[in-house]
Amino acid sequence: MPNRTIYVADADLPIFEKAQRLAGGNLSATIAAALRRFVEREEARRTGFEEITVRVGSMARVYKRFFGRLLARGLSRQPEQGREMLYRVYLTRKGKFAVYVREGPDWNDSRYWSRQSCQGREWACWPQDYGYRLEVYDSLEELGAHLPVELYEAVCQVMKADQEEDGVEFLDI
Repeated sequence: MPNRTIYVADADLPIFEKAQRLAGGNLSATIAAALRRFVEREEARRTGFEEITVRVGSMARVYKRFFGRLLARGLSRQPEQGREMLYRVYLTRKGKFAVYVREGPDWNDSRYWSRQSCQGREWACWPQDYGYRLEVYDSLEELGAHLPVELYEAVCQVMKADQEEDGVEFLDI
């Protein structure tokens, strides 16, 4: 295995020593892992993607992270259920479509403001009324079946513009 010499500034020596202790003495593997993560993040950034972190769940929440680029976002109300859905649609670095959905009460619905529904509820309970999920689709066609029509059309418009040479749709006007 080839050796590489890394010169460390005196001011940075304590962090290297701490990293070596935390890594159980294998600083080489720790540095390689950090460099892989750095290279992955920088390559994604240079191609227009960023690291996206979202929370998923309703009662218990976990966090998910991926590289993506926001294509469109939109709000859809479901008056019959008194709910609203906030969508964020991302193109992932691997060419898939990630849809982050926040579902919660439609505060424009008077049913949420009725005396009966608010009575006895603690303000701390309101976050439980929200659900967060991340859905991943392989194709634009598959995505279309899971979005409101207007939002799907917006995503299609952005994807069409992305197919242009420099990502900008040229208008001959």
